[in-house]
This record gives sequence, structure tokens and C-alpha cells, in this order.
Amino acid sequence: MEKPKRILIVATSDIHLQVFHLPYFAVLKTKGYELHAAVEVRGNGEVAGIDQLFNLPFKRTLFTAQLFTAYRELKQIIDEGNYELIHCHTPIPAALTRLAARRTRNKGTKVMYTAHGFHFYKGAPFSYWATYYPAEKYLSQFTDAIVTINQEDYEIAKAKFSAGQTFYIPGIGVDTQRFKSIDAVDREQIKSALGLPKDSLVLFYAANFIYRKNHQFIIECLSDIKKEIPHLKVLFAGSGILLPAMQELVQKLGLEDTVHFLGFRKDVNELLAVTDISISASRQEGLGLALAEAMINKVPVVATVDRGHKELITNGVNGFLFPQGDKQAFKESVVKLFHDQALANEFSNRSAEHIKKFFIENSLAEMEKIYDKFLLR
Repeated sequence: MEKPKRILIVATSDIHLQVFHLPYFAVLKTKGYELHAAVEVRGNGEVAGIDQLFNLPFKRTLFTAQLFTAYRELKQIIDEGNYELIHCHTPIPAALTRLAARRTRNKGTKVMYTAHGFHFYKGAPFSYWATYYPAEKYLSQFTDAIVTINQEDYEIAKAKFSAGQTFYIPGIGVDTQRFKSIDAVDREQIKSALGLPKDSLVLFYAANFIYRKNHQFIIECLSDIKKEIPHLKVLFAGSGILLPAMQELVQKLGLEDTVHFLGFRKDVNELLAVTDISISASRQEGLGLALAEAMINKVPVVATVDRGHKELITNGVNGFLFPQGDKQAFKESVVKLFHDQALANEFSNRSAEHIKKFFIENSLAEMEKIYDKFLLR
């Protein structure tokens, strides 16, 4: 009996698949593959292109017995699924997958891992290198292909790990279809709906409230920046475990009139239309999708020095990068763009050109080449 053309996708959650992977599923469907996915359902459990979805308890921490349950269930799915390819994403599910797939891999199933940003990186805490690096190095021997989305990760994986092959693609891909031009009248209406004065300078940070995104750094800088820019407004779009703490910090510093907590938003295009500067204080990024979206919309960016941000921004050429934790450098970058509109426009135009490299069609084309190396003809 002919082996079914079937692929298993493994990731932390259905939301992750919905946000990042639908175009890739469409490519695989055109090749005639049946797609299964193993995730923890945290959204509505509906993922376009997925024919069968398994709900497993993939938690964000290693310190839970539920991961043993997830491993056993995942191993059963893999052993019984007769998959040609298993493509895993996100660290914990990817680790469980590569361990669970050892037997079926020996029978010919190919195992691929896309690293959306290793947790070890230049400047990372020693504890990250002491834990995540040896784990990834060990697991690489059970991996036929590692796909990276920034040059730093690619160089480490290629030089230090023992995967069958290592690849680089230009990010996971920015879907330009999500963005449309917004005229001046609509921008004024959007600003008004958000309660923003016409003459306000708007900073925008799209990120969930987790430790890695470092919202506290931004909030602690605002009082000083307001001395230079009294009509400053900051929009935070996102949710997360640290949101209540950040709301308390804003109240403590008397910044309630400056900071707007918008929650999870699907109208990023509209928010960027009223943004003067897109910002990020992230401690580490695989690439930095929020900044990429700002660049498409010709919004100048100010962000931390980070391996992902360095893929997008050359400091002083198409944006400003400031050292991690350097409040003075962050303040000076924002104030400089406020006072120098010509420079802001220059950054925006250069970014709009540079970001084309990371458009979804380019990432898809590179990923399709990789798939074709491992899928049966």
C-alpha cells in the first residue's frame, strides 16, 4: 500500500500557527500533502490548512509533569502517523519532538526544526548558555535540518551543531497583504478614536507583556523624555502576565496620561498609521516582526542592539539601535527623531527598501526549496 503524503507540524500553540505559518501550509497543500498539527489549543483550535489537530499540554516551563504526558502522546502520534516529514517549532515542543521521533526517523521520516531565535545568543546570560546551548547541541544529532531566521543563529548552528543540514531564510516572512495605505483624514479619525491629541508624538510598541520584551525599561524612560517632548504619547499593544505590574508602574510614576494600554490588537496597520516612532526594548529577538511591519509602513524605528534587530536595522542608516539597558541612548534617539523630521523620513525610506528582503514571498521561496530537499518526489 502506498505511503500517505502526510506531514506533522509541532508547535507551542494553535495561535502560533495562525500567526506565522498559514502561507507555508498553503505551499505544502499545493504539493498534495495532508497536514497534521500537534499543539496546545490556546485559541479557537481552528488552523487553516491543517487536516487534523492534536491538542497536547505543551507548557512554557520545563518544571511540570504535564510535559511527560505531552511526550507520551506525541510519541504515539508520531509512531502511528506514518509521516514523511515532521517540522517542529518553538523550543520545548521541538525538544520533545526530536526525542519522540528517534525511532521513526530511523525508518526514514525526516525531522526539521525551525529556530525562531535560539535562547542563547551574544550577550545572553551565562545561565542561558549553560542550559539551552547544550540541549540544542545534543538534540541536533536527531535533526535532519535546522532552519534559522537570522545570521547569528545560522553561524552557530552550522559551526557547532550536528544536524544533517543547516539553512538560513530571511525571517519567517512579512505578509504585505495585511497593510494598506491610510490617508490623512483617516489618520486623524484613528488618532481621535484613541484619544490622542493632534499634536502628540506617538511611540508604538507591539509586544506581549513578558520579561523578554522589557516594557519596564520603556516606562522608566518616559519621565525624562517628556521633559523634551511634553506631548509624548506611548501606545502598548499586547497582553501577558506582566501587564498588571506595568499598569501599576505607570500609575506609580504618574504617567497615566502618557501611556495607553491597548490590549491585544488586530488593527496594527491602523495603529502604525498614527505612529511617529516604532520602538522595541526587547532583550532578544529571532528577527523582530513588529519592527518589520513598522518599516513597511515607513515608520522610523528605535530598538535595542540585538541579533534580530541587527538584521533589520543598521544604526544611523535606517534607524537607531541603542545598547541594552542604556536609557540615555534610548532617550537621545527618540528626541533626535522628534527634532529632525528630515532624518526620520530618510530612515523610513531606507527601511522601506531594505525590508523587501524579508517579504513573505521571499521567505516562502527559500522555504519551498528546503522542503523540496526532504520531501519525496
